[in-house]
Amino acid sequence: MKSNLLSTKRGRLFTFSLLYLSEGIPFGFSAIALTTHLRLSGMGLTDIGIFIASLYMPWGFKWAWAPLVDLVKFKRFGTSRTWIAGAQILMILTLGVLVFFDLTESLGLLITLIVIHNIFAATQDVAIDALAIRVLPHHERGIANGFMFGSSYLGQTIGGSGALMVSGLFGFKAAFPFVLIALLFILVFVTLRIKAPEDIEEQNVIVEHDTVFNQIKNQLTTFFKELYMGFFKSGRGPVIGVGFALLPSGALALGLGLGSTLQVDIGMTEQQIATFTFFGTIIAAAGCILGGWISDRVGHRKALSVWYVLTVIPSLFLASKFLGSEGTAGITLMIFIIASLSYSFTSGLIQGTRTALFMGLTNPRVAATQFTGYMALSNLVYSYSSLWQGRLADTSGYANTMYLDCAIVLIPLVVIPFLMPSIRGND
Repeated sequence: MKSNLLSTKRGRLFTFSLLYLSEGIPFGFSAIALTTHLRLSGMGLTDIGIFIASLYMPWGFKWAWAPLVDLVKFKRFGTSRTWIAGAQILMILTLGVLVFFDLTESLGLLITLIVIHNIFAATQDVAIDALAIRVLPHHERGIANGFMFGSSYLGQTIGGSGALMVSGLFGFKAAFPFVLIALLFILVFVTLRIKAPEDIEEQNVIVEHDTVFNQIKNQLTTFFKELYMGFFKSGRGPVIGVGFALLPSGALALGLGLGSTLQVDIGMTEQQIATFTFFGTIIAAAGCILGGWISDRVGHRKALSVWYVLTVIPSLFLASKFLGSEGTAGITLMIFIIASLSYSFTSGLIQGTRTALFMGLTNPRVAATQFTGYMALSNLVYSYSSLWQGRLADTSGYANTMYLDCAIVLIPLVVIPFLMPSIRGND
């Protein structure tokens, strides 16, 4: 393969797949392996809910610093390579620090480092997406995004299931070097070999120190003006989409902290959780591809409404099997597996379709910025949902929490018909 990985189609697919893999690995480690370890160590649902919320929170505010990725240029090493490599190095460092602490006794420190880690992870995501928009030809974007999302799921499997398997064999501390070495491999053999096309790199001019702040100020003014036009002056669909992005994407409980803690509470071992998570992510990836393919043919809004309803079915099924409002009586391993794998598939259906819907709401003139805004707002949903679900499950039990989670789905279902595409889409 050529030294410049972005110079060929195969190289571009390879590069963006592994870059998204580097996003999925630490996220899977935190959301799956670390959450499982905390619950096995006796941490309560409320604290775990707070931890999961802190995991998602930086992704909900990445729009606040996203403009810096476009504004601050690095001529010597390349803007994209510098931003992505810098973020990955800091991700490795912040995650590596955790190995020196007893995580169950240092919740405040754990949350602080996870928030910092995910600020860098979200920054990496912004830089990767910006690079993809610039270098991927239009006819490659569909297949590239398929590989990217699939790789993200694979990364979550490696960081979640893989780390749990290592933990089961050598103890949880051994899971840290497993994850860190995987990230370091991608940094050295992929990220450091990135070189954007010459016509992009030529734009990365060096600015004098006494003018850089004025430049940032002027460009930020333009940025916020364009962002406002894209959201609020492109028809009613985009502005309604702002509120829609803040609504749950179907039933969420089985896909957040409660899904992980329930595995522990019904008696699953680390090895069982690892195996189960592996199959769950593979099924979710298949659902993502299939959902996007179907929605292109029947319409994104119509398909998304159906997918949202489908996430309710396994959640209601599982909630109905609980005996009493406390504990996990009535839930067998087989019942949980059926419900959870079904949910993994339906949540995967939503991923590609919902992303395509937001693309339709986006004004091409501010495509990267506006789309990042929608995605950032969507990530806030996972944060606040983790908070209320953890606390309610602690006081009212799993079943009642899941019933309420399903009922809330009625709200986005009412909004979906009003999500008309941007009137600037063909400008």
